Amino acid sequence: MCLNRRHEGVESVSKKRRRVPIPRQQAATVVQPQRRRNVHLLLIIVVLVIFLVSAFLFANTSQKPSATAKSPSPRSSLPVFSDLIMMPEDELAKQDIALLNLRAAEGLPGSERLDVSSTLRDLDAWANRVRVETERNFHQFIKNPNEFQHSEAYFRMLLLITVLQQDFGVHYNQARVKDVDFTKSEDLFIHGMIGSKNGGTCVSMPALYTAVARRLGYPVFLVNAKEHVFCRWDGRGERVNIEGTNQGMNSFEDKHYMSWPHPISQDEVDRGTYLKSLSVSESFALFLASRGHCLEDNGNRPDAGVCYSLAVRHSPTNPNYRIFLRRLVKPKTMEDFPGMLAEQEALQRKIRAPFGIANQNQFGNPTVQTGPFGIDPFGNSMQPTQPNPFSTFPNGVPGR
Repeated sequence: MCLNRRHEGVESVSKKRRRVPIPRQQAATVVQPQRRRNVHLLLIIVVLVIFLVSAFLFANTSQKPSATAKSPSPRSSLPVFSDLIMMPEDELAKQDIALLNLRAAEGLPGSERLDVSSTLRDLDAWANRVRVETERNFHQFIKNPNEFQHSEAYFRMLLLITVLQQDFGVHYNQARVKDVDFTKSEDLFIHGMIGSKNGGTCVSMPALYTAVARRLGYPVFLVNAKEHVFCRWDGRGERVNIEGTNQGMNSFEDKHYMSWPHPISQDEVDRGTYLKSLSVSESFALFLASRGHCLEDNGNRPDAGVCYSLAVRHSPTNPNYRIFLRRLVKPKTMEDFPGMLAEQEALQRKIRAPFGIANQNQFGNPTVQTGPFGIDPFGNSMQPTQPNPFSTFPNGVPGR
């Protein structure tokens, strides 16, 4: 019985293992439903993925503007130079003083790589660093106010200048101490200290400090001394003059500037020419005058004249801008044409040489130049020595 059971088991296994050949056409019909199920499953997965991706993109675009949206970024609609010079004073007063400074620098020698939007973002980052360091160190002022002249304004500006000088490398361009040069815009405007190792001067460094201070909400203004600029905290019950052109910070009273760097009369102070906290419009006039200096020293007198005229428009009470303009448009004299004078003298020497006549008049004195047509080839004046006989007639014309 056991053997029979064993054989029965083997037989049953062999029957299970025995395969019946299936024709190819029949095999295809058997496998095809399985493939169809796989294809259907794959299509369902693809449709599901597309649906999820579309839903995700739709949710994002509904919350954030697309790259082609009409809503501009804060820096994309900055007014250009031509907009600023025509703005009324109340609208100009709302503008960033750094923007005014940088727009005045555009197009000048040394500003070829100037990117206004990028530079303004750098200033924002600098101001944020100053804010963090001021808050972190404010306990020093609370603990020892006598070390900071018992002045919160003094402490805050000291931290501002220290951070800009030590963390961002702001410094004075030592080459300009003895060699005053207005041909390079980097020495006159704040871009010479941002992303550049050029450094600044007493014209650009106070503007930089003022621009950063304004970003922090400080009531800081530019101030004119005679041939010098500094900045001043003027508000919140405090009035502190700020000098940051040297390493660190100094603070002097107004009387210091009455004799330095050049004497200032009390009348000039009373008229508001010097030692006055400048408005935004007056600060823009200062930048326009600096632009005029750079253009003039680079030989572009017409555009310099335009800048001086615009400075007068934005600061009509400052007489210096009118002086710059008058100096620029003064009548020409022969001294303005050294080449013509040299040619005239060479011609006179050439004509006198065959006659053995020296460059002197009949009295043995050097001839005096009176103009390109005022002296004959022999050094004698061509002006009439006798009065005009016709001038004796009442109307200047004979026979009447």
